[in-house]
Amino acid sequence: RDYNQDHGEMKRVVNTILQLFDYLPQDSIVIAATNQKEMVDEALLRRFDLSIEFALPDTEKIKELVKLTLKNGQFKFDKPNSVNLIIKFALGLSYYSIQKTLVTAIKRSLFDQVGKAENIKSTISTSVWRELIEEEKSALGKH
Repeated sequence: RDYNQDHGEMKRVVNTILQLFDYLPQDSIVIAATNQKEMVDEALLRRFDLSIEFALPDTEKIKELVKLTLKNGQFKFDKPNSVNLIIKFALGLSYYSIQKTLVTAIKRSLFDQVGKAENIKSTISTSVWRELIEEEKSALGKH
């Protein structure tokens, strides 16, 4: 909508989408998703009969996500006691952002071991995960 670096392109895109909506058959179902609803043009939002909002995960949901991502114990943290603090620090991020940072932490932890040991351990560096969460929050403007 009011994107300060827009040079008319955003309005053209919105108008094109609105025109495409006009050509849809009545029995069409359109599903759209955004994590920045405030940037979507009001005329476009009015075209949808229903809007469903998904809440960000709370501490318990983040714990479940971490457990699923870790394949029920296939991967372990180097400092298990600090995991709860990192989970609390991750509050305010989406499921996607949390899982993305955790998967990246797993990859970095594995890559850091390459060439250093014969038996690569499936241990995740909690400091790397926390750093990635900080970067994600900063990139999203959440502090």
